[in-house]
Amino acid sequence: MKAIALAIVTLLAIASRDPRAAIRESAIAAHMRFLASDLLEGREPGSRGYDVAAEYVASQFESIGLKTSYQPIAFRAAKLVEEQSSFVIDGQPLTIRKDVLLRPNFLKAMSEITAPVVFAGFGITAPELHHDDYAGIDAHGKIVLILSGAPPTFPIDQRAFYSGSRLKDRNAAAHGAIGVLTLQTTTDEKRYPFEKRVQQSGISPMLYLDNGRPADAVEGIGVGATMSHAGAERLFAASPLSVDTVLADAEKGVSRSFPLPSSVAGRTISQFTEVKSGNVVGILAGLTSESVVVSAHLDHLGNHPPASGGDPIYNGAYDNASGVACLIEIARALTAGPRPKRSVIFVAFTGEEKGDQGSEYFVHHPPMPGTIVADVNMDMFLMLYPVADLVALGGEHTTIGEMAGSAAHAAGFEMSPDPFPEEVRFIRSDQFSFVEEGIPAIHLKPGNKSLDPKIDGATVTRDWLRRVYHSPADDMNQTFDFASGARYAETNLLLVRAIANAPERPKWKPGDFFAPK
Repeated sequence: MKAIALAIVTLLAIASRDPRAAIRESAIAAHMRFLASDLLEGREPGSRGYDVAAEYVASQFESIGLKTSYQPIAFRAAKLVEEQSSFVIDGQPLTIRKDVLLRPNFLKAMSEITAPVVFAGFGITAPELHHDDYAGIDAHGKIVLILSGAPPTFPIDQRAFYSGSRLKDRNAAAHGAIGVLTLQTTTDEKRYPFEKRVQQSGISPMLYLDNGRPADAVEGIGVGATMSHAGAERLFAASPLSVDTVLADAEKGVSRSFPLPSSVAGRTISQFTEVKSGNVVGILAGLTSESVVVSAHLDHLGNHPPASGGDPIYNGAYDNASGVACLIEIARALTAGPRPKRSVIFVAFTGEEKGDQGSEYFVHHPPMPGTIVADVNMDMFLMLYPVADLVALGGEHTTIGEMAGSAAHAAGFEMSPDPFPEEVRFIRSDQFSFVEEGIPAIHLKPGNKSLDPKIDGATVTRDWLRRVYHSPADDMNQTFDFASGARYAETNLLLVRAIANAPERPKWKPGDFFAPK
């Protein structure tokens, strides 16, 4: 494409005159080493470690010459008081963090419900696919048990979209449900086991406050919980179908809905704390009122000693010190060149690990005038081996995808389809906040191909996701191929420069599922 060709020529010409325009492997490594150090204690929103990380990014932006600001955000953190909370099936109490994981309620310090349970399949209503898990059942005044994710038979876009837990909670409430219980599918249990969720249950969820109210809290849902397999078996004890049958059917895309012969009494006691955090924003002014956002989340999971002992710090080296390091390097390289046509806004988001909270706040309350035409997001670039290919999450939805392919090829990458559609990654990071507001967005991830034929990229990646992802092991004592990281940053640099200087703003593909209706 002409825009990418021009971006390449411009980048090469600038780099030949000014070494600041070149992406530096050593700088990516240095930024990551600081951001993922134990001194920052896992960078949880509201913590001293996050504030230090935010100050570091702001100082980097200022030294580059960006107009830098801090967008403050107030959050409500909700913590479950386990010893005063309870979950009872047909008069038999379950053990919290063994049989069930109760979630705190963001709207009520004390919430208590008793109701029969109905199984509502995946909990999805998708009219365009003629799929409605609530058809034929009455959920009004009841507690719904739903499966995680979406049917594997759904098209990949709808599978990603309808997997969202917030959407499922809203759908349950719209059908009159007063409680939502979730059971992981077999696929999701392998990807993120119940035991791992138990280990992280001490990490408090947060929602940003909008006029004093938690923005994404769903009215009417009194109790929410995730069931273990053993806990779910109690719900299905007198059902004509077993939990294993339901799970096996779900793997084949078969979704069933029916009343369960069980009643649940759930009680949650929640403690609320107001937490202050914020997004770090750096602006490279352009020549028009339009802007391109380049983003990466700065937060991670914090410092939470496990009950069994061991390392308490979730350093978040790959997730997402890697993305922030690339963000800083791209900002430095882009600032060294000519002023772009469109402004470029670099943002280090807070609250991604809390459910894309910082990016959602940003798109609803943009701290600058004008129109955002695109977001290029970077999150957890795994450089576990010499990376040969990239995946463009969201690339097929807008004209940015073709531009991303050209940029990747110029940086020496192949392009591949998403090897992990079951991960529904397109909705699981900050780019989706922009998509929900009708703004074209893209997120480049590594594929499974290795430049070293002796390394099976798919095996290495799956093993990392199973063992290291969202654990204290994601620190700087891992394998990092920083040459791949530099090429990744260069790809995003070329893409951002092309979008910023293109004659037309990015467009949605005609009839695309995510396009504004």
